Amino acid sequence: MELEKLIAYAVEEGASDMHFVPHLPLHIRVHKELKPVGEPLDPKSIQDMLVQILKPDAKGRLQKDRQVDFLHVSGNGVRLRGNAFFQDKGVSVCFRIIPKDILPMEKIGFPNFVYEKLMNLQHGLVLCVGATGQGKSTTLAAIMQERINQKTEHLITLEDPIEYLLASNNGIVQQRELGRDIVGFKQGIKGALREDPDMVMVGEMRDLETISSTLTIAETGHVAFATLHTNNGPQTITRIIDVFPADQQAQIRSQLAATLAMVISQRLIPRADGQGLVLAYEILTSNYAIKNYIRQNKIFQIPNVLQTDSSGEMIQFEQSLVGLVLANQITVEQAEKNAHDTEQLRSILAANGVQ
Repeated sequence: MELEKLIAYAVEEGASDMHFVPHLPLHIRVHKELKPVGEPLDPKSIQDMLVQILKPDAKGRLQKDRQVDFLHVSGNGVRLRGNAFFQDKGVSVCFRIIPKDILPMEKIGFPNFVYEKLMNLQHGLVLCVGATGQGKSTTLAAIMQERINQKTEHLITLEDPIEYLLASNNGIVQQRELGRDIVGFKQGIKGALREDPDMVMVGEMRDLETISSTLTIAETGHVAFATLHTNNGPQTITRIIDVFPADQQAQIRSQLAATLAMVISQRLIPRADGQGLVLAYEILTSNYAIKNYIRQNKIFQIPNVLQTDSSGEMIQFEQSLVGLVLANQITVEQAEKNAHDTEQLRSILAANGVQ
């Protein structure tokens, strides 16, 4: 198996992922669609590939845990986030291809107020949420690189593994990888408090300890960035609170209300012309009403704030979808397929003359 050539081919085709599965052809994901490439793979060829690219400690974790996350850098510098795992026919490998270049903030597709808010933020928690493969890492990398370009700040990232390589430029960037540089996210966050950061990025808030430590970072006067696998702002807030035991939830609601600055929920949707993907998003910016609803455990009221906000600093997901339809970037069918509330989407479309 000539892995280097396959990686080069996948990059040329604009693939986001590569799947090596025993007895099936290599599959690459292009604009959300899986495409087979070549002949079925022999299980031994996949095992031989892993022997060549996995470090000894990763091989040990694969055997012990039956799965392992790792980073592979190809000969021509393409970075791939890998996951190898056992299944009924042997060992499979999934690679996520990490683009070499970090997109400038203005090219991602967010409105100007998001850019201005995030560049001027002095402290607080910014969450980027969405399902796997929806561009969360790309968004966070763009935000952090832009701040480092503009400001003399110190950024510490805690990642599993390190994906985008950020340049220090006007500030200091220090990227730490789970397993190589830190034992766990909790320990990395605890250490960061003693390392004079202005910003800390936690790759993923996975458990109670990581969430609690990330809130502490935000509470102590730093800007904290993190990701979660949730679909929207209210669900994200509920998920964070529900991780904690009932007797701690009132305290966590108070802490979250005080620290939350913004929740960016995003999803990549196929373009109407078939030429790639376009970003749809929900922007929940914390304000007095949202802080109160979090403290009072009235999270169910937050969608009403999103829907009725007149500050110009919030966007409901359905409003984003309608904007993409009106700009002819996505079809009505794709908008309905991706909407959280189809009836509301249709109502907004009808108000804009779209049936």
